[in-house]
Amino acid sequence: MMENGRATLSVLIVGCGNMGAAIANGVVSHMPTINITAVDPNIEKARQLLHVGSPVAVFPDFQGLKDRHFDVCIVSAKPRHVEAALAEARIFLPAALVISIAAGIPLQRLRNAAPDLDRVVRVMPNLPALAGCAMSVGFAEGDSVSSRDQQIVEEIFGAIGQFCWLNSEDEVDLATGVTGSGPGYVFAFTEYLQRAAEQMGFAGNVAEQFARQTVIGAARLLEEDPRSAHDLKLAVTSPGGTTAAGLAILEAPRALPDLLAETTAAAAAMAARLANIQQ
Repeated sequence: MMENGRATLSVLIVGCGNMGAAIANGVVSHMPTINITAVDPNIEKARQLLHVGSPVAVFPDFQGLKDRHFDVCIVSAKPRHVEAALAEARIFLPAALVISIAAGIPLQRLRNAAPDLDRVVRVMPNLPALAGCAMSVGFAEGDSVSSRDQQIVEEIFGAIGQFCWLNSEDEVDLATGVTGSGPGYVFAFTEYLQRAAEQMGFAGNVAEQFARQTVIGAARLLEEDPRSAHDLKLAVTSPGGTTAAGLAILEAPRALPDLLAETTAAAAAMAARLANIQQ
Protein backbone atom coordinates (compact mmCIF):
# COMPACT_ATOMS: atom_id res chain seq x y z
CA MET A 1 0.00 0.00 0.00
CA MET A 2 1.26 3.51 -0.86
CA GLU A 3 0.61 6.78 0.94
CA ASN A 4 1.97 10.12 -0.37
CA GLY A 5 4.41 8.20 -2.54
CA ARG A 6 5.78 6.09 0.33
CA ALA A 7 5.02 2.49 1.16
CA THR A 8 2.84 2.06 4.23
CA LEU A 9 4.19 -0.37 6.81
CA SER A 10 1.86 -2.47 8.94
CA VAL A 11 3.15 -2.89 12.49
CA LEU A 12 1.95 -5.30 15.15
CA ILE A 13 2.73 -4.40 18.76
CA VAL A 14 2.48 -7.37 21.11
CA GLY A 15 1.90 -5.90 24.55
CA CYS A 16 0.52 -2.36 24.76
CA GLY A 17 1.60 -1.42 28.27
CA ASN A 18 3.63 1.67 29.15
CA MET A 19 6.45 1.06 26.69
CA GLY A 20 4.37 -0.44 23.90
CA ALA A 21 1.92 2.46 24.08
CA ALA A 22 4.77 4.99 24.21
CA ILE A 23 6.19 3.54 21.00
CA ALA A 24 2.76 3.55 19.37
CA ASN A 25 2.14 7.16 20.39
CA GLY A 26 5.51 8.29 19.05
CA VAL A 27 5.09 6.47 15.76
CA VAL A 28 1.56 7.78 15.23
CA SER A 29 2.76 11.34 15.86
CA HIS A 30 5.85 11.23 13.65
CA MET A 31 5.38 8.46 11.08
CA PRO A 32 2.05 8.75 9.25
CA THR A 33 3.03 6.00 6.77
CA ILE A 34 2.86 3.34 9.48
CA ASN A 35 -0.35 1.58 10.48
CA ILE A 36 -0.30 0.07 13.98
CA THR A 37 -2.30 -2.78 15.48
CA ALA A 38 -1.80 -3.85 19.08
CA VAL A 39 -2.63 -7.02 21.00
CA ASP A 40 -3.03 -6.71 24.75
CA PRO A 41 -5.42 -8.56 27.08
CA ASN A 42 -6.14 -5.33 28.98
CA ILE A 43 -7.75 -3.23 26.26
CA GLU A 44 -9.05 -0.62 28.69
CA LYS A 45 -5.62 0.11 30.14
CA ALA A 46 -4.04 0.12 26.68
CA ARG A 47 -6.58 2.68 25.50
CA GLN A 48 -5.84 4.86 28.55
CA LEU A 49 -2.12 4.81 27.69
CA LEU A 50 -2.65 5.62 24.02
CA HIS A 51 -3.31 9.22 23.02
CA VAL A 52 -6.94 10.34 22.85
CA GLY A 53 -8.31 9.52 19.42
CA SER A 54 -5.38 7.24 18.58
CA PRO A 55 -5.90 5.29 15.34
CA VAL A 56 -4.22 2.23 16.86
CA ALA A 57 -6.53 -0.80 16.80
CA VAL A 58 -6.27 -2.87 19.99
CA PHE A 59 -7.36 -6.52 20.27
CA PRO A 60 -7.44 -8.65 23.44
CA ASP A 61 -5.88 -11.67 21.70
CA PHE A 62 -4.48 -12.86 18.39
CA GLN A 63 -7.79 -14.30 17.23
CA GLY A 64 -8.99 -10.79 16.41
CA LEU A 65 -6.26 -10.47 13.78
CA LYS A 66 -7.92 -13.17 11.67
CA ASP A 67 -5.79 -13.71 8.55
CA ARG A 68 -3.80 -10.46 8.61
CA HIS A 69 -0.07 -10.29 7.93
CA PHE A 70 2.30 -7.62 9.24
CA ASP A 71 5.58 -6.13 8.01
CA VAL A 72 7.00 -5.43 11.47
CA CYS A 73 6.33 -6.88 14.92
CA ILE A 74 7.41 -5.11 18.11
CA VAL A 75 7.38 -7.53 21.04
CA SER A 76 6.87 -5.53 24.21
CA ALA A 77 5.28 -8.17 26.41
CA LYS A 78 6.74 -8.94 29.84
CA PRO A 79 9.94 -11.01 29.51
CA ARG A 80 8.37 -14.16 30.94
CA HIS A 81 5.65 -14.04 28.26
CA VAL A 82 7.80 -13.06 25.27
CA GLU A 83 8.62 -16.49 23.85
CA ALA A 84 5.07 -17.80 24.12
CA ALA A 85 3.67 -14.59 22.62
CA LEU A 86 6.12 -14.69 19.72
CA ALA A 87 5.36 -18.35 19.04
CA GLU A 88 1.65 -17.53 18.90
CA ALA A 89 2.11 -14.42 16.75
CA ARG A 90 4.37 -16.05 14.16
CA ILE A 91 1.53 -17.06 11.83
CA PHE A 92 0.79 -13.37 11.30
CA LEU A 93 4.46 -12.59 10.58
CA PRO A 94 5.46 -14.74 7.58
CA ALA A 95 8.06 -12.25 6.36
CA ALA A 96 8.21 -9.74 9.19
CA LEU A 97 10.99 -7.85 10.88
CA VAL A 98 10.76 -8.72 14.59
CA ILE A 99 11.92 -6.20 17.19
CA SER A 100 12.07 -7.35 20.79
CA ILE A 101 12.34 -4.85 23.64
CA ALA A 102 12.23 -7.56 26.31
CA ALA A 103 15.06 -7.26 28.84
CA GLY A 104 17.22 -10.34 29.33
CA ILE A 105 15.93 -12.38 26.38
CA PRO A 106 18.83 -12.95 23.92
CA LEU A 107 18.41 -13.23 20.17
CA GLN A 108 18.97 -16.97 20.12
CA ARG A 109 16.03 -17.61 22.44
CA LEU A 110 13.82 -15.38 20.31
CA ARG A 111 14.80 -17.35 17.22
CA ASN A 112 14.18 -20.63 19.02
CA ALA A 113 10.66 -19.48 19.90
CA ALA A 114 9.91 -18.82 16.23
CA PRO A 115 12.51 -20.59 14.05
CA ASP A 116 10.99 -19.37 10.80
CA LEU A 117 11.56 -15.73 11.77
CA ASP A 118 15.16 -14.83 11.06
CA ARG A 119 14.98 -11.03 10.87
CA VAL A 120 15.17 -10.40 14.62
CA VAL A 121 16.53 -7.32 16.40
CA ARG A 122 16.93 -6.50 20.09
CA VAL A 123 16.24 -2.94 21.22
CA MET A 124 16.32 -1.51 24.74
CA PRO A 125 14.49 1.82 25.13
CA ASN A 126 14.32 3.53 28.52
CA LEU A 127 11.56 5.11 30.60
CA PRO A 128 11.81 8.63 29.10
CA ALA A 129 10.14 7.07 26.05
CA LEU A 130 6.95 8.04 27.90
CA ALA A 131 7.89 11.67 27.22
CA GLY A 132 9.28 11.06 23.73
CA CYS A 133 12.85 11.48 25.03
CA ALA A 134 14.15 7.90 25.17
CA MET A 135 17.72 6.77 24.71
CA SER A 136 17.30 3.44 22.91
CA VAL A 137 20.08 1.01 22.00
CA GLY A 138 19.85 -1.86 19.55
CA PHE A 139 21.70 -4.89 18.24
CA ALA A 140 21.21 -6.87 15.04
CA GLU A 141 23.18 -10.00 14.21
CA GLY A 142 24.05 -11.50 10.84
CA ASP A 143 23.08 -10.64 7.29
CA SER A 144 19.38 -11.47 7.63
CA VAL A 145 18.65 -7.98 8.96
CA SER A 146 19.03 -5.70 5.96
CA SER A 147 20.06 -2.06 5.85
CA ARG A 148 16.40 -1.22 5.16
CA ASP A 149 15.42 -3.17 8.29
CA GLN A 150 17.95 -1.18 10.29
CA GLN A 151 16.56 2.04 8.87
CA ILE A 152 13.06 1.03 9.96
CA VAL A 153 14.32 0.34 13.49
CA GLU A 154 16.06 3.72 13.58
CA GLU A 155 12.95 5.53 12.38
CA ILE A 156 10.60 3.82 14.82
CA PHE A 157 12.76 4.41 17.87
CA GLY A 158 13.80 7.83 16.62
CA ALA A 159 10.11 8.71 16.97
CA ILE A 160 10.43 8.34 20.77
CA GLY A 161 13.87 9.87 21.27
CA GLN A 162 17.38 8.94 20.13
CA PHE A 163 18.73 5.59 18.96
CA CYS A 164 22.20 4.01 18.84
CA TRP A 165 23.36 0.66 17.38
CA LEU A 166 25.64 -1.50 19.53
CA ASN A 167 28.52 -3.65 18.28
CA SER A 168 27.69 -6.83 20.20
CA GLU A 169 24.83 -8.35 22.15
CA ASP A 170 26.93 -8.28 25.33
CA GLU A 171 26.90 -4.49 25.09
CA VAL A 172 23.12 -4.54 25.64
CA ASP A 173 23.72 -5.44 29.30
CA LEU A 174 26.48 -2.84 29.62
CA ALA A 175 24.28 -0.13 28.12
CA THR A 176 21.46 -1.11 30.46
CA GLY A 177 23.63 0.02 33.38
CA VAL A 178 23.79 3.50 31.84
CA THR A 179 20.77 4.13 29.62
CA GLY A 180 18.24 1.69 31.07
CA SER A 181 18.89 2.39 34.74
CA GLY A 182 20.25 5.91 34.27
CA PRO A 183 16.88 7.69 34.63
CA GLY A 184 16.61 6.11 38.08
CA TYR A 185 19.92 7.69 39.05
CA VAL A 186 18.70 11.11 37.87
CA PHE A 187 15.44 10.72 39.78
CA ALA A 188 17.40 9.74 42.89
CA PHE A 189 19.63 12.81 42.51
CA THR A 190 16.53 14.99 42.20
CA GLU A 191 14.96 13.36 45.25
CA TYR A 192 18.03 14.01 47.40
CA LEU A 193 18.45 17.55 46.06
CA GLN A 194 14.86 18.21 47.19
CA ARG A 195 15.58 16.63 50.57
CA ALA A 196 18.65 18.83 50.98
CA ALA A 197 16.55 21.91 50.25
CA GLU A 198 14.00 20.78 52.86
CA GLN A 199 16.79 20.34 55.41
CA MET A 200 17.76 23.97 54.74
CA GLY A 201 14.26 24.95 55.83
CA PHE A 202 12.32 25.27 52.58
CA ALA A 203 8.76 23.90 52.49
CA GLY A 204 8.32 20.56 50.75
CA ASN A 205 6.47 21.93 47.72
CA VAL A 206 9.01 24.72 47.28
CA ALA A 207 11.94 22.32 47.65
CA GLU A 208 10.35 20.01 45.06
CA GLN A 209 9.93 22.91 42.63
CA PHE A 210 13.57 23.92 43.15
CA ALA A 211 14.88 20.39 42.55
CA ARG A 212 12.63 19.50 39.61
CA GLN A 213 13.17 22.69 37.65
CA THR A 214 16.90 22.74 38.33
CA VAL A 215 17.26 19.26 36.84
CA ILE A 216 14.83 19.98 33.99
CA GLY A 217 16.63 23.22 33.14
CA ALA A 218 20.07 21.60 33.21
CA ALA A 219 18.81 18.76 31.00
CA ARG A 220 17.30 21.21 28.51
CA LEU A 221 20.60 23.09 28.36
CA LEU A 222 22.43 19.81 27.68
CA GLU A 223 19.99 19.19 24.85
CA GLU A 224 20.22 22.62 23.24
CA ASP A 225 23.80 23.74 23.95
CA PRO A 226 26.54 22.06 21.85
CA ARG A 227 29.07 22.27 24.69
CA SER A 228 29.94 19.09 26.57
CA ALA A 229 28.67 18.40 30.08
CA HIS A 230 32.17 19.13 31.35
CA ASP A 231 32.29 22.51 29.60
CA LEU A 232 28.82 23.44 30.86
CA LYS A 233 29.93 22.54 34.37
CA LEU A 234 32.87 24.90 34.00
CA ALA A 235 30.54 27.61 32.66
CA VAL A 236 28.50 27.60 35.88
CA THR A 237 31.54 27.32 38.16
CA SER A 238 33.38 30.49 39.12
CA PRO A 239 36.74 30.01 40.87
CA GLY A 240 36.19 30.34 44.59
CA GLY A 241 32.43 30.60 44.11
CA THR A 242 29.41 28.74 45.45
CA THR A 243 29.26 26.03 42.77
CA ALA A 244 32.97 25.35 43.22
CA ALA A 245 32.39 24.87 46.95
CA GLY A 246 29.58 22.37 46.30
CA LEU A 247 31.50 20.50 43.60
CA ALA A 248 34.46 20.15 45.93
CA ILE A 249 32.23 17.87 48.03
CA LEU A 250 30.48 16.15 45.14
CA GLU A 251 33.68 15.38 43.24
CA ALA A 252 35.82 14.45 46.22
CA PRO A 253 37.61 11.06 46.22
CA ARG A 254 35.08 8.24 46.68
CA ALA A 255 32.24 10.68 45.94
CA LEU A 256 30.28 11.08 42.69
CA PRO A 257 32.89 9.92 40.11
CA ASP A 258 33.59 6.62 41.88
CA LEU A 259 29.98 6.16 42.96
CA LEU A 260 28.65 6.44 39.41
CA ALA A 261 31.29 4.05 38.08
CA GLU A 262 30.28 1.52 40.75
CA THR A 263 26.58 2.21 40.20
CA THR A 264 26.60 1.59 36.46
CA ALA A 265 28.84 -1.48 36.86
CA ALA A 266 26.48 -2.97 39.46
CA ALA A 267 23.45 -2.40 37.24
CA ALA A 268 25.19 -3.90 34.18
CA ALA A 269 26.28 -6.93 36.22
CA MET A 270 22.71 -7.45 37.41
CA ALA A 271 21.41 -7.20 33.83
CA ALA A 272 23.83 -9.94 32.76
CA ARG A 273 22.92 -12.05 35.80
CA LEU A 274 19.19 -11.76 35.12
CA ALA A 275 19.75 -12.74 31.50
CA ASN A 276 21.59 -15.88 32.61
CA ILE A 277 18.87 -16.72 35.14
CA GLN A 278 16.15 -16.48 32.47
CA GLN A 279 17.99 -18.78 30.07
